Amino acid sequence: MFTFDSSGELDFTNKEIEKAFYRLEFTTDEVKILSIQELAKKLPWQIPVFEIIEKLENPNLRLNSRRYIQSIHIEKVNFYLSQIAEKKQNKHYYDLEQAVFLLSSMGDFSISYIDFKNKLDTLAYRLNELFRINDVILTDQVKIHLLSRVLFEEEGYVGNKLFYHEPDNSFLYKLLDSKLGIPISLSVLYILVGMRLGLPLYGVNLPLHFMLSYESEDFQTFIDPFNGGVQIDKETCLRFLEANGYKESNEYFQKASTLTIIKRMYNNLINIYKKNGPAELENLFTYQLYILENKSNNFHK
Repeated sequence: MFTFDSSGELDFTNKEIEKAFYRLEFTTDEVKILSIQELAKKLPWQIPVFEIIEKLENPNLRLNSRRYIQSIHIEKVNFYLSQIAEKKQNKHYYDLEQAVFLLSSMGDFSISYIDFKNKLDTLAYRLNELFRINDVILTDQVKIHLLSRVLFEEEGYVGNKLFYHEPDNSFLYKLLDSKLGIPISLSVLYILVGMRLGLPLYGVNLPLHFMLSYESEDFQTFIDPFNGGVQIDKETCLRFLEANGYKESNEYFQKASTLTIIKRMYNNLINIYKKNGPAELENLFTYQLYILENKSNNFHK
């Protein structure tokens, strides 16, 4: 099993995984891809492959295994995406953080979930601090205001209007550093920070412009993280849809599931790579979208 020491570092104690690396090294080329797939299923999604390899005791095995980092990582992401796909359209977001981290790791194989999680925890800590300071007046409206204050005013997370189609806008790990995103990635940031404090935030899968809905027993509003967290009523959303040629539909205002959100993020990136390249990434992300749609067996047909 994998455990973590007091500093949060990986404590590698899984001999079965070490054996799997040995099998990969000595297997024939004909079955190597199957060995990589089986090995990938044994690895935790939170830990970069290279960190696991560096924990192997045998230096020759470490050296040889480094050749497969990219292939193992891709198969690991494929496996965990397939698990998310099997959960279907659950309206909770228990696996949203995992899903967007997996997507982010496709932009950088070396990223660490511990670092990713700590950045989100730090934002939530600051928000909770403001909640305590304003406890006497802490209505739903005030909570939303404070959330936007932390993310937009204090931290400077904004919509990347100048380079809207930059792929990094869709990788949440990079967004946390650049502080630039698109509507859906900024909405996910709001959700993940808000979840840590129990805020009832949900994705709204509007055409052309993803947004948020805040829905408590006593209060409901729409939020646009791309434009500083401004609050919007439903009539404004309907006028936006009408102006862009869309008829009113309740489907647009339903709570978007983790699967809906991550599939839209993949579609955004596929369209970017289709237009600007490279084709290899377009094909890879298209295949992973097929996994999310449970269509991967038909990808090459």
